[in-house]
Amino acid sequence: MNKFLTTFNLTYFQKIKSKSFIIMTAIFMIFIFALSNVDKIIELFDNGPKTVAIQTDNNLVYKSLEKQYKQGDDVNKVEKVSFEKGKKGVKNEKYKRLIQVKVEGEKVNGTIYEKDNVSEDEKLKLKTTLSQMQSALTAQKLNLSEKDLKMLNTPSVIKTKEIKSDNNQAGDINPKVQALNMAVVYIILFLSFSITFNYANQIGAEIATEKTTRVIEMIVTSVKPSVHIAAKILAIISVAFTQILFVVSAIVISIFAFDLKGLFETAGVEYGPETTKIIIYGLVYLILGVISYISLAAILGALTSRIEDLAQSMMPVTFISLASFYIAIFSISNPDTLLVKITSFIPMLSPMVMLLRTTSETTPEWHLILGIVISVATSVLLLLFAARTYRGSVLTYEKGIVKNLKNALNLTKSS
Repeated sequence: MNKFLTTFNLTYFQKIKSKSFIIMTAIFMIFIFALSNVDKIIELFDNGPKTVAIQTDNNLVYKSLEKQYKQGDDVNKVEKVSFEKGKKGVKNEKYKRLIQVKVEGEKVNGTIYEKDNVSEDEKLKLKTTLSQMQSALTAQKLNLSEKDLKMLNTPSVIKTKEIKSDNNQAGDINPKVQALNMAVVYIILFLSFSITFNYANQIGAEIATEKTTRVIEMIVTSVKPSVHIAAKILAIISVAFTQILFVVSAIVISIFAFDLKGLFETAGVEYGPETTKIIIYGLVYLILGVISYISLAAILGALTSRIEDLAQSMMPVTFISLASFYIAIFSISNPDTLLVKITSFIPMLSPMVMLLRTTSETTPEWHLILGIVISVATSVLLLLFAARTYRGSVLTYEKGIVKNLKNALNLTKSS
């Protein structure tokens, strides 16, 4: 036990004191704090004018536009000006934009003057307002009553009804909640890929270095190989968990220290009960993914004969992690595809892909639990395999992973 703790403590504290750990953790935390205050950051750097100038000879048009623009967050003042003054003000950045409206009979025409390109939203906003005015003028000419005009402008009603399968008892999810759920899954997927890929490569490199420099031959004379590899793997897993703990702490601090309500309103999202479920499943799958990828990387690192071949030896980890990440990312808007359903039950792919399926109402709860069981079983089997074959693999120096694996298994059987 003392030898296990010695190896564990040496590896763990060496890693958490490294510059790469500190910098990467700091980047994650700064990113979370920045994301929590993105609305305030945008407002801080938005030093442009917030006054809209309106040029029109019709007071009713001006009053209507003034009321509309004062309701927006990007405008705090509306001013009636002459065309020349408004144009000069936009050029000198006194005004955000100039709106020129001309009423000719029943026709209402508008022109937007801005220093930068006019957004489509701004065009649509003005078009909608002026169209309503034009309809009112036309109705007045045709002697239509206000009631007739209201009936004429009443849009048709379209209802949607989702037909669910008998085994799906989930209720309709608010689109705003669904949008937040997708954002949460995207963030967890990014964290999962970054952390697992980073620490899988770290342990692979460390074990391969010990083997290629023949240091391991001295280590195994005083420490059992299974104890040494177990201490190494658990130490790296603990380092990854420490980083996850810092990230979770940053999220908790952001929730309680910053006003996220304003951010959610700006982004058009809402927090719901489904979001809590996704976060819990996300953390579980993140932890299981870290364990399984680190265990696989340890096995591959021990099978590497030359440090120059490490990148080639780690290719399975690279390809599997990239495959699961891209399947999840490219299917994030449609988590019910056949590809997602099949790959969510494949070991090593399950931690990331099954997480995506938590956003779908049609995913049964037992599918999510089965994904956890598959990931747990995969992690345990990889850990046991790494511990069992480590002695044979680190003392085998054949070229090629397959040959090394065969020799390692033969040595394990004979011992």
